[in-house]
Amino acid sequence: MEQPRQHNVLFLCTGNYYRSRFAEILFNSVAGRMGLPWKAFSRGLALERGVNNVGPMAVSAIKALESLGVRATEDVARIPAQVTLADLDQAERIVALKQAEHLPLLHERFPAWVEKIEFWHVDDAPDALPLIEREIMSLVARILGGGTAQETSAPESRQPTTELAKKAVTVKVGRETKGRRGKGVTTVSEIPLDELGLLELAGKLKQRCGTGGTVKDGRIEIQGDQRDRLTAVLESMGYRVKRVGG
Repeated sequence: MEQPRQHNVLFLCTGNYYRSRFAEILFNSVAGRMGLPWKAFSRGLALERGVNNVGPMAVSAIKALESLGVRATEDVARIPAQVTLADLDQAERIVALKQAEHLPLLHERFPAWVEKIEFWHVDDAPDALPLIEREIMSLVARILGGGTAQETSAPESRQPTTELAKKAVTVKVGRETKGRRGKGVTTVSEIPLDELGLLELAGKLKQRCGTGGTVKDGRIEIQGDQRDRLTAVLESMGYRVKRVGG
């Protein structure tokens, strides 16, 4: 069978030391687990501004990846790289991590590319990494759904889709084996999310369980008996969980 063509996404930040590197490695981990024909790489727009960066990558970002079960020895060991026109040319999607910070740099150095770039709103701050994780899952959901770049809006007006619908919501977690030749799935149902939100949530649950899954008929199916793990993950995300079935 012919292998699907690989697609590339490029993450940009200022120094290619913290935000974009974390996004690159996390995206590749998620895409690999989900079997997506996508590969991320990252670059910096102004490496000369990273005079205080020590080592090839921020230690805090490496530890955050390890806490998610992601270890990428080679990727965390390479030195930061300056973006080039060749990098921009080979990427099918380009994401700059902070619009207010990176838009001026792009206007100055790569003005012809400004309209082709998706901008996020992630500050260079200690609390950036959980936000990048949510943005990565949203990006993966849009890729799965065949969507284009998100609309750019003010950071205070943007919330992940899963955040908008989960307040005071009870979802059902169950187990289903009938007709599956012993290969059961764990189901998450009665989730008040649209298709994009379901895909986003499913991507995160598959990542946390380290297994495959799908969205079908308005519910999420995760391979294997993952009821205990999914209950804990969903509750940590703010959902109330009701166990159903055996």
